[in-house]
Amino acid sequence: MIHVNDSGNFIELNPTQAEQPLDLGSVKTLTVSARVRGGETSEELLRIQGKLGTSAILIRSGEQAAVDGLLLSVDLYTDAKDKPLTLSVPWNAIGAGEHDLLLRYNSHIVELFVDGVLVDEDWPMGSVQLEKATVQTYEGTLEAKVWPHALTEEERNNLLQDKEGVENRETLYLGTEPSSIQYWKPRGFNTGVGDCMPYFDGETFHVYYLFDRRGHASKWSLGAHQWAHISTKDLKNWTHHPMAVAVTGEWEGSICTGSVIKENNEYYAFYAVRAVDGSPAQLTYAVSNDGIEFTKSEAYITISSRYLLSSVRDPHVFKDAEGIYHMLVTTSLVDGVKHEGCLAHLTSGDLKNWQEEEPFIVPGYHGEPECSDYFEWNGMYYLIFSNDGLARYRYSTKPFGPWLRPAMDTIDSVQLRVPKTAAFPGGRRMVTGFLSGPGRYGGELVIRELVQEEDGSLGLKFPAEFEGLTTYAETQHIDQVNLANLNGFSEHLIGRVEGEYELTFEAVPEHSTMFYGFSVAGDSEFKQGNDIRFEPSNHKLGVHDTVCVGFQEDEVSSIYHVQGLQGPVRVKAVVKEAFIDICVNDQRTSISRINREHAYLRFFAQFGAVSFHNITIRSIPSR
Repeated sequence: MIHVNDSGNFIELNPTQAEQPLDLGSVKTLTVSARVRGGETSEELLRIQGKLGTSAILIRSGEQAAVDGLLLSVDLYTDAKDKPLTLSVPWNAIGAGEHDLLLRYNSHIVELFVDGVLVDEDWPMGSVQLEKATVQTYEGTLEAKVWPHALTEEERNNLLQDKEGVENRETLYLGTEPSSIQYWKPRGFNTGVGDCMPYFDGETFHVYYLFDRRGHASKWSLGAHQWAHISTKDLKNWTHHPMAVAVTGEWEGSICTGSVIKENNEYYAFYAVRAVDGSPAQLTYAVSNDGIEFTKSEAYITISSRYLLSSVRDPHVFKDAEGIYHMLVTTSLVDGVKHEGCLAHLTSGDLKNWQEEEPFIVPGYHGEPECSDYFEWNGMYYLIFSNDGLARYRYSTKPFGPWLRPAMDTIDSVQLRVPKTAAFPGGRRMVTGFLSGPGRYGGELVIRELVQEEDGSLGLKFPAEFEGLTTYAETQHIDQVNLANLNGFSEHLIGRVEGEYELTFEAVPEHSTMFYGFSVAGDSEFKQGNDIRFEPSNHKLGVHDTVCVGFQEDEVSSIYHVQGLQGPVRVKAVVKEAFIDICVNDQRTSISRINREHAYLRFFAQFGAVSFHNITIRSIPSR
């Protein structure tokens, strides 16, 4: 509930009056509060118009593309763009009825609160034009006020009569935090985890990540990403920190991917800033004494015009055995009209003054190697970079190459986007990335443990720390299932499995040229579903449609050079509402979105015989 501010520095609107004047001029700060009633129909609630009828702020209830149900929305118009920024919350999350809405606009950021809960935000440019403006209220508006400035947190809190209830409403409106950080994303309706930047400081494992709203569509599709931060010492208990590096100026279109290094008891966060005017991104850094609160240096690092300056980004900084700092930067070598994607190489003795070296690597792919990672592990040196989101790696016995390509040079599947690594206690290394979605940036956080084979090649497995964090609703166990059909297809129907679950089993195939695996589908005939198919002779694991043309392959959900599929093969699969995550023999992993019903489960064999042992299905309770 909202009460009158005793200072009287607001303009109180009369909801029974059809049109009221509001002449504030051109403003870059403003607060609007309104008690509204709605959630059952599409309707306008409050409209503020500038002179000549130009739109300024519109509060409404209505529909939005790609979102089911009605939303409570606010459109904010500035003179920077013709299209407004739209902030919203689903009515089905807050409940139809009466609610207190507060819109706080403060130059570079605009926030939408409902009943004291921050439900959405965006990052504007320009000014809101309120010269000779008028306010129109409608039936669903019970009361409204306008402040000609952005309320401070203290002022905003003073408006809340039920301050103690905000935390409960946050849980009610935004949902509960899961028991495990695996597959986590920030609470809300349009949030996601973007590029991850893990760092281990010797005591704490930090995950800095790009906080995303709207799948890169915030700030008129400039992204407006910021460095968010979570940390842990054991992968089980996590601390959520304030924004580490935030958008604080209108000129900042997005705080882009980078890296962290700790030296002389200070943390340095290196990153690029994408500017709103389309000029080349600026390489810069911020400094912190605790790894939590960073201060922007306002110092910028330049590279020469031999590189494509418009694409400079993703600085990765490391220190070599001689104490020299190195920075790898995503860009392209420019040779006339020819551009070759590469990692530019800079060196420094103090992390502040940098000089250019020859390119670190020019891998020869059509795009630029993004979000690089470099580390030494047990005497081997590794370089990771991503093209089109797919992470590849090279390795060497020497710090700076020559870099060798392993037979299997990818990290997980293409849907685990831009994974990067960091050390972990016990000589281990963890991998962090995000699960992508079709045509949309950002998703869920995915954490893997890196596996180093005897020849130096790399694999992945699920971290053991995530075991036991979930309380299962029920468990189903089947000792053994035998299937055989040398000339065709054989199946064993498990039946309906409600909700999300973890599936573990061991498979022992008898023929290397066969297919075997399990299927999930929305119908008992498996007409609309996915086969999770193991192909021993091809050393391949793929997630395919259950019904498709015989030659169809889906490289977005397949991995190759999977050793040991001739069996015995230990499999763990996590079947979630929208994706399947698979680990094979604690050596390889693959995660894939399915975005379809998975209520039915079966095991299958084709062109051979296989036995499945110790099948265990653990149902995950819905939150």
